[in-house]
Amino acid sequence: MFIPDGRVSVSAQIDRKGFCEGDEICINADFENTCSRIVVPKAAIIAKHTYLANGQTKVFTQKLSCVRGNHIISGMSESWRGKTIRVKKLKPSILGCNILRVEYFLQIYVSVPGSKKIILELPLVIGSRSGIGSRNSSMASQT
Repeated sequence: MFIPDGRVSVSAQIDRKGFCEGDEICINADFENTCSRIVVPKAAIIAKHTYLANGQTKVFTQKLSCVRGNHIISGMSESWRGKTIRVKKLKPSILGCNILRVEYFLQIYVSVPGSKKIILELPLVIGSRSGIGSRNSSMASQT
């Protein structure tokens, strides 16, 4: 993002987009600050709930967990290599439903004092681990 006295740039990636409760998301990101302001890089898991009924749409977003980096002064940069954020207990993503959508995003952002936030949103799919409690169970049938 260009700011009158310089610029702040962010690039980021994660190795996959599907996760379950307890997984850690490894973030690789680069932040560069050439403006005169001190900035702080952050990342957060965001839930977006969309309700559709009677032609109306309501959207609620919620920050579920977050991590932050070090302050970046003018002329400096910071790199995250494997910085982690843990997926806490969440309901699975709801995909393909006509009246309710639950989506998750990893937001990687930098707040720039006196300017807009620079935000990258990477989509996440949160699933559940089925069968964890039934690994030792068995079933038999005889005819």
